[in-house]
Amino acid sequence: MAWDDREPVFVRRGRWVYNSRNPVARVLMFASVVGLVGFYLYVSDTGQWSGSELRDAVHEAARDLEAEPQKVYFDYESMLRDALKATGKGPGADLVITPRPSEDGFEIGAAALSETFCMRLTPPEPARAWGKTDTVSLTVRVSQGDC
Repeated sequence: MAWDDREPVFVRRGRWVYNSRNPVARVLMFASVVGLVGFYLYVSDTGQWSGSELRDAVHEAARDLEAEPQKVYFDYESMLRDALKATGKGPGADLVITPRPSEDGFEIGAAALSETFCMRLTPPEPARAWGKTDTVSLTVRVSQGDC
């Protein structure tokens, strides 16, 4: 069979589409579907926190915060968010941190999860003076559930 006698991979039907009579086009159609399904699964898995990712990130951030004195540039909430993102677990965008001033704690969760963790920091957050950076040695307690 000469090259001119073969079916083309693409045909024009108002727009260019795969020619289902060509074996190369059929392989490309199958590969496109498999690629799109794989991409969807990858994006849906990396776009949201899982319960185990959140638990691991909270406990790792607690260990990191206790390991050495921390500089507080803005407030404890921003320091917690930075520590959780630094763990490299889960997406950072979905994180929900709610301060609980009466208990000196923070509820940590994710928008798509019902599971939360309570992180209590000792000493309480220092009073902030404009442009002043404080260094504190923290004691961190983590418990599952609301504060």
